[in-house]
Amino acid sequence: MMRVLISEWIDQMGVHEGYNDLLSSMLLLVVIGLIGLVAYLIARRVLNLYSHKIADKTATTIDDMLIEKGVFRMLARIAPALTIYMMLPMLGEGATVVEELIISLIIIFVTIAVYRVLDALVDSVKGRSKTKAGPMKGISQVIKIGIGVVAGLLIIVTFMGNEKGWAIFSSIGGLSAVLLLIFRDSILGFVAGIQLSTDNLLKLGDWLEMPKYNADGEVVDISLTKITVRNWDKTYTAIPAYRFLEESFKNWEGMTESGGRRIKRSINVDMNTVGFLTEEEIEKLRRIDILKAYLAGKFVELDEFNTNVSGDHLANRRQLTNIGTFRAYIREYLKHHPKVHNDMTLIARQLQPTEKGMPIEIYCFTNVTAWADYEGIQSDIFDHLLAIMPEFGLRPYQQISGYDLVAYR
Repeated sequence: MMRVLISEWIDQMGVHEGYNDLLSSMLLLVVIGLIGLVAYLIARRVLNLYSHKIADKTATTIDDMLIEKGVFRMLARIAPALTIYMMLPMLGEGATVVEELIISLIIIFVTIAVYRVLDALVDSVKGRSKTKAGPMKGISQVIKIGIGVVAGLLIIVTFMGNEKGWAIFSSIGGLSAVLLLIFRDSILGFVAGIQLSTDNLLKLGDWLEMPKYNADGEVVDISLTKITVRNWDKTYTAIPAYRFLEESFKNWEGMTESGGRRIKRSINVDMNTVGFLTEEEIEKLRRIDILKAYLAGKFVELDEFNTNVSGDHLANRRQLTNIGTFRAYIREYLKHHPKVHNDMTLIARQLQPTEKGMPIEIYCFTNVTAWADYEGIQSDIFDHLLAIMPEFGLRPYQQISGYDLVAYR
């Protein structure tokens, strides 16, 4: 009907009859295009208005993510394409190529809209749970690959016709081995993502250490094919996802969740300074508040033992040693330290003596896990212990340097 009206209007304008069909088709295309533009403006306005109204009334974040990702803007583009497609029969037989283009555009618009919906779902899950965000992203990428392949095949079928197009589609089965090779990393990464998620081994924000790949930092992205780590020196390391099923790695998140970070460090004591405490030294140590309870209990224990011992030889009697009392002081000092976790293991022990002295190992946990704070606490503890050692008649072991040789000449 519209084509007839346009043709009659062209005749009234006095245009040569031989150009009537061509001009009619061109003007009809312009009219259809304008109608499609109006359809787009109306669809965009309606979708934008109602999507924001619904998003404002709901407490969920998924609708906000859909708006942010532009899902409704992409859906609005489908409206003019459908409008133009339905009006193309007015053009007659010459509309075949245009129909194929419009169908292909609709397929592309729908595919992009689905991609954005998947991205919105991943971001919504990420906002609620970092644990599930990693595998969700991998699953969405697998779905995207599948949708992309199907969309590509549908476009091929649209342009080549049903018989040739579906013949190509059926021949894909013979190329399965090639496809498996092409998507090897994606398939392995997907399997790795599921495994990591099932065992709760890795998630966004975890502190990951993987020396083989020089990775030591925070996990900032978990995708289908790779895990991205932002190292503490602000560099980035991308590791193939399937490597996490083949290689060993350390996840420090358990330490963060526990609320305590381990200190495991030794002080080497010069064994030439180890000995029994004299009465004068004991009296001096009695003035240390945190040692008073230990010394009182120790004196009772030693007196009970020594009353049944005959002779005054040191080998026959039990006495306090400076290194044993120093270990007791370390334990009490750590128990009273406001930054040491008292509900976790706390030990001050001797290790196997070496040519570098007698190691006294401090094994405890701080009650903060932040790296900078932890290092400051650890340094303060050892600063104090090194400085207090002379009070027990002990000296830390240190290899002789050139300065020592000059000083003792």
